[in-house]
Amino acid sequence: MRFQLPLAVLLTVPTTIACTDNAAPPADDLDSVTEAIERENGGFDTSDEAPLFGDDALYAAADIEADAVVTDPLATDPVITDLEANTTVDARNVVVMWGRMPADPDGAVRNWSGELRLSRGAMVVRRRIAFEEATDRIPTRTRRDVIQFQSRTSVHADGFALTVFDPTPADTTPLTLTYVSADGAATYTLDLGALTAGPVAVDAGDGNQIVAIGHRRRDACEHGFLRGRWHAMAPGAGHYAGLVLSSDGEPTGHIRGIYGKRRNGESVFFGKFIARAGGFRGIIRGTYDGEEFNGRWLDRAGDRGMVHGMYRSGDTLRAGAFLGRWAETSCATDRP
Repeated sequence: MRFQLPLAVLLTVPTTIACTDNAAPPADDLDSVTEAIERENGGFDTSDEAPLFGDDALYAAADIEADAVVTDPLATDPVITDLEANTTVDARNVVVMWGRMPADPDGAVRNWSGELRLSRGAMVVRRRIAFEEATDRIPTRTRRDVIQFQSRTSVHADGFALTVFDPTPADTTPLTLTYVSADGAATYTLDLGALTAGPVAVDAGDGNQIVAIGHRRRDACEHGFLRGRWHAMAPGAGHYAGLVLSSDGEPTGHIRGIYGKRRNGESVFFGKFIARAGGFRGIIRGTYDGEEFNGRWLDRAGDRGMVHGMYRSGDTLRAGAFLGRWAETSCATDRP
């Protein structure tokens, strides 16, 4: 990865960018990160990269939860296809995860088997996250508003990428997604309407959480999600690495970056995201505070859109976590 041109130049440069010989801060070098956060765009530039930024070891160490596509039989249900085609229906893509964020290497196994219940409308499962073949599965679905599943977590978290359809978005009753354990002893409710302002999290006890992030589904612009690891190397300095996801939750690229408190007291983060083959997709820059980050997405032509999400710091790369969303400005109406 190479260092960035000044922002004033970035906003006017043509598509072809000359490469430089400077190296971006090593992910595990605290002094380099502390120095780089004082630079324009944290030292990141607009050049193409090798896949995984040429740092396979970093992503192997991050141990980011694997995911897989789900063929949901209800995706072709006539009622749901009608909802999807109806322009008055509020369709929202949501990533929901449950477990430990940040991770706990000594975490006890928790059986999350149960179901997710939508208060109205319908859901389609697009992808499953971190499900293990031996213990985790989704039984054949029979109800549009319920997803039954078997899931166990210990160190990390499991989850779903969903599409949620609200047929009556003008209804003043909140649209909610409720987790109910198989024995009915545990119930946790997420207000999906609150996703407009940002991620929603509920404490599930013993270091566990249920977290969701979402945005309205739009086909006319680029938008999606981010998830990965957030490593606090020292108070006020660290780095992160993760996946760039499509709006349906499919991994389409990678992201890495740094964060920290500048000498002027401002808490900033910078990063770069690339396509799976390494092609440049954007520089991100913004501020973070109170386990939330908020910033802008820049491409070679200039300001392109927004990034926004939550983070949970970990004292190792494998422990921390972040979950966010990105969107072109033209469709970033969910931004707070």
